Amino acid sequence: MTGFTQCPILATTLQVGWSNIRPREADMSQVREVGILVRAVNRAQLYAGRNKAGEACLYATMSQQADNLFVLQIDPNTGALKQFWPDVPESNYTTAVYQARNGRLYIGAAHSGQLYCFDPEQDELVNFGTINGKAAIFPCRIDEDSTGEIWISSYGTADLTSFNPATGEFTRYGRLDEVDMYAYCYVNKDGTIASMIMQTRPHVVVLDPKTGVKETVGPVVTRGEGTLTLHRGSDEHLYIESSKGNFRIEGMEAIPVQETVPAEKVEATLPDGSTFRFVDAVEQTCRILEITDTDGNSKTFDLEFEAAGTDIFCLHGGPDQCVYGSSVLPERLFRYNPNDEELIDLGICSTCTGEAYSMANLDGKMYISSYPAAKISIYDPSQGYNFGEEPGSNPRDIGRVDNISYRPRSTLAGPGGKVWLASIPDYGMWGGPLAYYDPKTKEKKSYYRIVGDGSCYTLAYLEVEDLIVVGTSISGGSGTQAKVDQAILFLFDHKKEEKVWEGTLDRNVHQFNALVTGANGRVYGTVRGGEDPAEIFVFDPSTRSFGDRVVPPEGGPVDNGLQNGRDGMIYGVTGACVYRLDPETLGVEEIVKFPERLQGHAAAGPIIGDEIYFSSGHRLLSSKIF
Repeated sequence: MTGFTQCPILATTLQVGWSNIRPREADMSQVREVGILVRAVNRAQLYAGRNKAGEACLYATMSQQADNLFVLQIDPNTGALKQFWPDVPESNYTTAVYQARNGRLYIGAAHSGQLYCFDPEQDELVNFGTINGKAAIFPCRIDEDSTGEIWISSYGTADLTSFNPATGEFTRYGRLDEVDMYAYCYVNKDGTIASMIMQTRPHVVVLDPKTGVKETVGPVVTRGEGTLTLHRGSDEHLYIESSKGNFRIEGMEAIPVQETVPAEKVEATLPDGSTFRFVDAVEQTCRILEITDTDGNSKTFDLEFEAAGTDIFCLHGGPDQCVYGSSVLPERLFRYNPNDEELIDLGICSTCTGEAYSMANLDGKMYISSYPAAKISIYDPSQGYNFGEEPGSNPRDIGRVDNISYRPRSTLAGPGGKVWLASIPDYGMWGGPLAYYDPKTKEKKSYYRIVGDGSCYTLAYLEVEDLIVVGTSISGGSGTQAKVDQAILFLFDHKKEEKVWEGTLDRNVHQFNALVTGANGRVYGTVRGGEDPAEIFVFDPSTRSFGDRVVPPEGGPVDNGLQNGRDGMIYGVTGACVYRLDPETLGVEEIVKFPERLQGHAAAGPIIGDEIYFSSGHRLLSSKIF
């Protein structure tokens, strides 16, 4: 490595155990439920069908985090609806839905891995059982063959399974690829099953159901270096379109073709020809149904379904001393004002449909970094809310920071007058960049592969040294397996645009998952790694060396869960408590023990006034700490 000096690893463990932690008798009433900010749904889709009486109706499938997914049966004449829920916990997401020729609606539920079916004849949501245990917890695609057999491919192990509706039996064909994890199955005209394998090396694997033989057919490309897609043409044959050529799949072979037959485009309609859509789909609300007849006359219905709540992914203290945050799937920006107790779902803040991973403040504006694609949105809380991509929009989506960053785990504003992002890369890729956006010049720049096959993960700023501290993760993008064994901490000179030091701890480190610069100028952070317990560490930039380490309270340190308090102490959040760290002695005091562990994606929020904010699933919570 060049361009920096490397310091010997100097790190000891102050005390591995619990005796350095002073539990405090905490009043459980200190944990206050502020409220549920967002009650949205995701993966909402509409299907034309019939009810038990044979009358035309619409079906909607919807996903949510705070409760299981659900199916709506909607009367297109009145908008009246019935709502159906599955019975197995963790059936939150409709990741694969298929309407069979007989009108049944098959649903692969994540992350329970159950196969459900809404059967109009029974007028209920039927559970057919587990697709293939833990090997198929995230169904990706469902298709149907000429005999009515249902085929399900899944994420986790690129699994392929079939289901016979007549017998209720599953046939499990197992893993289609030993490295990649995603599979998307298509039934070919000849009865073979072709599956698109993603993410690191996109390619197609064909199964012959008669023999059980599996073979890779056609080209294999590397994500980021080539492209490959699979589709069914209007002639019912399957086609591969790739950067290495086009092919028609026949049996276990890929036949080169000059051009592929495009997929048939069929607009779904009710029996009378009426079309239908969610008017508010762009806003990711899906509560207004519009039905338009063949003469162009439209009617709308407000759908009064029950939504339990949308998980909180990110919390942030805005420049106006309000608590801001993002829901997850869909991404909606919300605000809580501690002064007047106002809770408001502001709406979408990005063209991303996932969630904001991190936020930062600069010159009175908020910079919101979102997944997928690490897009940046700029929001001025002092102005009216009017989301868009055009100048004058507020918030305004200014697009991707680069072509590789995908999950912007941390955002830091300030150094060089810029906004810095540390990100996990795109699906199937390695090497998460450090990147910046300059609000004055509008320049975007990224430092690719600055940590090789690892990823930049957390950020802090050393004001005296004018250096950026970057903590990394061993992870690549989704669908990959780590290529590095150890995460590192490095110092980045943003003026010289180079690393000036890097090092790590004398233990397994898979993530530096939180960093904060204390009032004394030292860096404090939390690390996780393998079977080793999570630890709090201290780093001295003056000697460029690690110091003592202590074990945090139980519950696991929450990402970006460290911040300075007004009393000079450092405050942290785990899944089980709020704790106080004395930066001089490394004494740890558990000051608020949660009545139950934080659920879902727990987010650590800001300290505003006397309270610290955090989330449990879809609920915003707070505790008084001063």
